[in-house]
Parts: sequence; structure tokens; C-alpha cells
Amino acid sequence: MPYPIKADSFEHKLIRDIVKECPETSEVMKTYFGEECLERPCFKIKTLEMACILFGVGQKRLLQEFEEIKN
Repeated sequence: MPYPIKADSFEHKLIRDIVKECPETSEVMKTYFGEECLERPCFKIKTLEMACILFGVGQKRLLQEFEEIKN
């Protein structure tokens, strides 16, 4: 039986939902994924976890920055 996913966990949310809920994260994403990342429609429909894998970004560090913004 799989473990439940925390509802507020950034890593399993779509990028468009993260930016909608917490617009401050967009600047962090631009730093890690490139200035124009949020202008690409296909980027916004990926989960943060998938984007990190595809772009070779350290997910743990990115999530730490998001948590700092959130709190």
C-alpha cells in the first residue's frame, strides 16, 4: 500500500499550481530552471519533482527554498 502524499507537499504539485498558490516561488524557479521557464506552457503542467529530474536540479535544495518562502 503506498504512503499518502502530504497535501501541502510542493514536490508532487503541478508547477502552475505552486505559482498560483505562492507567486513568490516564481523567482526561485527562474533561478533554477531559466528566466523563461514559466513562459513555456509545457513547463507549467509538470510536477516539480518531474521538472527537477528533467532539468537536473537538486530537488531537496529547491524545496528548502520554497519552504523558507512559505514560512
